[in-house]
Amino acid sequence: MADDSFDSEALSGESIEDTRQTDEEKCKNKKEEEENDNLKKNLVLIKSISNALTTILEENKKLDNYKEIIKKQSKMVFSANSIPGISINDYLIRIQTYSGIEKSTLILSLILIDHLCRKSELILSYYNIHRVLFGSILISIKFNEDSYYDNKFYSEIAGVKLKELQNIEECFFEMSDFDVYVDQQEFEQYRQYLEDYNEISQDQKK
Repeated sequence: MADDSFDSEALSGESIEDTRQTDEEKCKNKKEEEENDNLKKNLVLIKSISNALTTILEENKKLDNYKEIIKKQSKMVFSANSIPGISINDYLIRIQTYSGIEKSTLILSLILIDHLCRKSELILSYYNIHRVLFGSILISIKFNEDSYYDNKFYSEIAGVKLKELQNIEECFFEMSDFDVYVDQQEFEQYRQYLEDYNEISQDQKK
């Protein structure tokens, strides 16, 4: 005959609530570890992306009508009233630290910025690069990752209000003519470009 009595020793141990909290803590710790690992792995890539974007910004500053361009684009949702105090590299590290995005998402975000500029003839500048960058990353996260946070969380990372972030996302889609599809060949071209860019940068430092 089966023993239907309860195991009093088991019942006297951790409660269901304690077990649930322990599991939640384990999941949280595991996620934090994964995000830290992603940050370490992506630091080189982040540096390559920030250097590549900075090179573009510096080249754009040399345009004869640069001041006119800045004035013309000042009313766009991407443009800030003043140049943000945080560097592109530090901004990317902040995004990576809090969102734990994947390497492929970072690469995809650079491709989407290129799509945006080609479709809209947007000129990147120090006034708009942070919002353009975050808009591309936000869209890349939603297209490329299995799970992600809500826009309120990302607005806090981006340092903008929720409504403003939603406008940035919508405007990015519209101005890029919804050209957010990236095939494997294009992705590999950009991945290789960033790897080569990093190697060239390292050689120049030697």
